[in-house]
Amino acid sequence: KIDYTSLLGRDCYAGLDLSSTSDITALVLVFPPRTDGEKYIVLPFFWLPEETLELRCRRDHVLYDVWERQGYILTTEGNVIHYGFIERFIEQLGEKYHIIEIAYDRWNATQMVQNLEDMGFTMVPFGQGFKDMSPPTKELMKLTLEQKLAHGGHPVLRWMMDNIFIRTDPAGNIKADKEKSTEKIDGAIATIIGLDRAIRCGNMNTESVYDARGILFI
Repeated sequence: KIDYTSLLGRDCYAGLDLSSTSDITALVLVFPPRTDGEKYIVLPFFWLPEETLELRCRRDHVLYDVWERQGYILTTEGNVIHYGFIERFIEQLGEKYHIIEIAYDRWNATQMVQNLEDMGFTMVPFGQGFKDMSPPTKELMKLTLEQKLAHGGHPVLRWMMDNIFIRTDPAGNIKADKEKSTEKIDGAIATIIGLDRAIRCGNMNTESVYDARGILFI
């Protein structure tokens, strides 16, 4: 479980995975531990177009409508994602939490990145290749095995994590992918991106885990 009131004003790093205008957009806040006994805390947010929700439930056989009623998925008006709504939502999050950086997938992000920078956010582009994705993906696996990652049992994030298919290159680097086109892993990608920035910039000694321990090999 997560004590949300304890997170107010805390430093965090965000991973943003923008969808196409008809798909899921994911933002995940990652709060790095401040002491040895704390866990990385993950706070995910998801958006879908309101008018396509019922159609997507039938097509994907996924309970998006149930998650929407429970508050785990947010909707924007119309049949496409309203990026302006998401930008205002992120602006409000910035008033509650100290978002140091927002790392984002470069794809389709130009206008939103500019708008968020105009709001005062620090935007960091993040590649989707093996080189950039491998270290934080391995770290995510390690933190999960050690039970040092708290996400409050978020059902959408849990489902997306279950959809991950790990691909490996000849050098042993790994990245999260989806094995089937209907499976969604946007929240997992956003978590990995945000976790990378939290690890590189946000541990309590201002020294990255990658620097202190080196990149983890599995």
